[in-house]
Amino acid sequence: MSHTVSIVIPNWNGKELLKKNLPAVLHAAEKLAVPFIETIVVDDGSTDRSDIFIKENFPAIQCLKLKTNKGFHQATNIGVQKSTGTIVILLNTDMEPHPDAFIHLIKHFDTPALFGVSGRIYADDKKTFLYGNRGAHFKWGHFYLSEKKESDTSQNLFVCGGAGAFSREKFLALDGFDTLFSPFYYEEQDISYRALKRGWDIHYEPESIMYHQIRGTIEKKMDATKIKYISARNNYLFVIKNITDPSYTLQVLLFIPLFLLKDLFTLRFRFWIAFCMAVPRLPKALIKRIKEQKHIRRNDKEILSCII
Repeated sequence: MSHTVSIVIPNWNGKELLKKNLPAVLHAAEKLAVPFIETIVVDDGSTDRSDIFIKENFPAIQCLKLKTNKGFHQATNIGVQKSTGTIVILLNTDMEPHPDAFIHLIKHFDTPALFGVSGRIYADDKKTFLYGNRGAHFKWGHFYLSEKKESDTSQNLFVCGGAGAFSREKFLALDGFDTLFSPFYYEEQDISYRALKRGWDIHYEPESIMYHQIRGTIEKKMDATKIKYISARNNYLFVIKNITDPSYTLQVLLFIPLFLLKDLFTLRFRFWIAFCMAVPRLPKALIKRIKEQKHIRRNDKEILSCII
């Protein structure tokens, strides 16, 4: 099967990261033996003249300038919608790909049911393994993520939204990243879990290596404590939206109140804060839960039994 490739990079005030990492991105792109490849930077309302920098230094790259900051989810979705490749590689500005990273990602896409592929991610010291193949389990009404060994090629839970390759057709069929999880975290778990429920496949490719400057842009926006609360909030939203097995749903209804009570008696309020942050978004999560029911081909227990 002949594929074309689009590389989509959302950017918010990341001129210095672009300066550092775009040469590596273009070098990795040049090594792809495909009939067509394009690179699109979606400039999400930056004020650091990122768009001018790209036009002056990387004229072959398309720079899509958004007038206002729409956030990671919308900026990425807009970039994918504007792209034309059959495969879309999504990159954060703080990712530096190994020269062969893209080759190893796209080689999987002759499989018709493939939704996406993630690779092996190291810290920017190029020695410290960070993450790659993710697993998960469901317990006490909560969804717990886990990290597998870097060589483990068993079923992967999700495609990394900042360093992964996706079927453009399937990404758009799922309506892209859900803004329910804005401003960040759990959008990639959500779209990938929905893909798995539709019967599509997700692979982990350890030969595709990239180097990550951890939270190179997120920590510019807010402090670490708020980031933790947003992550916990989005865990609740993910569970309420996507975990539909009746016995698991019963666990959610039973254990979330118990966790809240435990926090109350121990004067630790993380679950309270996260849950209260989730409450205004619960109606949308429930509507989306119902909407997704008709597409389910695999149930929660089938998926979770494969990704432990």
